[in-house]
Amino acid sequence: MPEQQNYYGSLCTELYELLHPEAPREELDFYLSYAAPGQRILEAMCGSGRFLAPFLERGFAIEGVDLSAEMLASRCPEDTDYQLTARVRTPEGYELLLKSKNHYDPQTQTQFMPGLYQLYDGPRLLRQESMDFQTHLYRFGEMEQLLAQIDFSRVTTYTGFSKQIAAGEGSEMFLFECRL
Repeated sequence: MPEQQNYYGSLCTELYELLHPEAPREELDFYLSYAAPGQRILEAMCGSGRFLAPFLERGFAIEGVDLSAEMLASRCPEDTDYQLTARVRTPEGYELLLKSKNHYDPQTQTQFMPGLYQLYDGPRLLRQESMDFQTHLYRFGEMEQLLAQIDFSRVTTYTGFSKQIAAGEGSEMFLFECRL
């Protein structure tokens, strides 16, 4: 299979689902705090539905879309060779590996994360997929400007699921509360 940019292939999806079978409680509670019965909810980039399913189970009207998943992450260290990133056993007893390397381009603020997903039966390689994940890393204030350009008038930036207000670049993650 040819390398695809920012696309979850079948091995990538299987590895993701094995590593992340459920939504993290703190993160799920954060998103649930915004939901109210009768509202229509859209989960963009819903992946395999680990957040979508708990909303449905609670009776919320939610729909999900996922065309290609950009993985938002902090800047990763530079790698010249592929490193073993994850290793799991599949329900069939195979071994599923992710080998990846990282490169950050400061000019474009892009994190390049090419990866190889390999499925093994003992020492025998059964299947391999290559992926080319590229993530734009936004600086503090950039996303807020983009959201304002598409008519979000109230944007609050948090540093995590505890809803602590972000004050600058010092956080590894930003969450955005947006209202029209």
